[in-house]
Amino acid sequence: MLIIALVGWLVGFFLFWKLRTLDSLDIKRESPRRTLSVIIPARNEEQNIGKLLESLSRQKRVPEEIIVVDDNSSDRTAEIASSYGVKLVTLKSDPPSGWIGKSWACWNGYLESTGEILLFLDSDVELAPDALATVEAYLETHGGLVSAQPYHRMERLYERLSMVFNLIVVASLGDFKACSKESRGAFGPCMACYRSDYLKVGGHETIRGSVLDDLELGKAFNRNDLPVNNTFGGKLIKFRMYPGGVKSILEGWGKNFAKGAGSTPPLTLILMILWITGGFSVGLRLPFIVQHPEFLFGIVLYFAYAFQIYFYSRKIGSFSPVHALIFPVYFLFFFYTFFYSIVRTVFFKSVSWKGRDIDVGS
Repeated sequence: MLIIALVGWLVGFFLFWKLRTLDSLDIKRESPRRTLSVIIPARNEEQNIGKLLESLSRQKRVPEEIIVVDDNSSDRTAEIASSYGVKLVTLKSDPPSGWIGKSWACWNGYLESTGEILLFLDSDVELAPDALATVEAYLETHGGLVSAQPYHRMERLYERLSMVFNLIVVASLGDFKACSKESRGAFGPCMACYRSDYLKVGGHETIRGSVLDDLELGKAFNRNDLPVNNTFGGKLIKFRMYPGGVKSILEGWGKNFAKGAGSTPPLTLILMILWITGGFSVGLRLPFIVQHPEFLFGIVLYFAYAFQIYFYSRKIGSFSPVHALIFPVYFLFFFYTFFYSIVRTVFFKSVSWKGRDIDVGS
């Protein structure tokens, strides 16, 4: 069992080898040459939308237009957005048959936009003053689709339950592996591309029915021979995920994790399973080998896993060494949520999010 844990630990370094943050990249910054449209899909985001729009108002690179798409909200999302003087698109009904809510909102935002560059931002994103200029420069450097997973800012203890999920999201894309050559998707909270490329791949309309909209949009760019480049927000782009309690974490991660596992390339999935199994097994086995000669090796391996988890998780969220030391707790919650996701996806064929039932039967 401990041999499996050792192999899993070594696999972890392979999976996360190229983890990089946006603020650490060598990006050539130039004065804006193209117009920029920021598109924000928002459903019941009265707690977040003001923070994002406030951070957009402090950008050194001022966007030509900011579009908030109010996706049939039942709270003050539209009212707050209007107070910032942005262009407001109001959707007064649920998405048409065959569409997922977020893709429908993004598509409607695009239809109202005019910019040569399209930047899609989730409502819970928070931007440092240099963020837009850096994302734009990153796009100018690489082309295609660029995305950044925001740094996960947390305030309460229960929010740390997302630790393993954050790491699994990194591993599942595959482009942070030691020998990766191509990304298999993108990070949904922050995605930028040229308008012409968005039209070429068919935009959100071509992936309208997928709950994994970020992964599928990245694949659409790849199918059209356009590159996908992913990174992490670091000091420039942050968000606070699921502040509504443990239930919001369960529903948030559970709504697409089973689907995500099913679309992960076989080799990457096997490596992820090895890493997860190794981490959980070393924590599970230790109490049963206290009097066994393997105990010392098990202790060393446990702390080695904790160090590895802390080394990488601190780059993507506000996780401390203490949280890394109790990593088996987070693995247990991961297993519970993954089981919940399988039940909702496979048996009920629907998931719930922000007061809306989403059909995932297809």
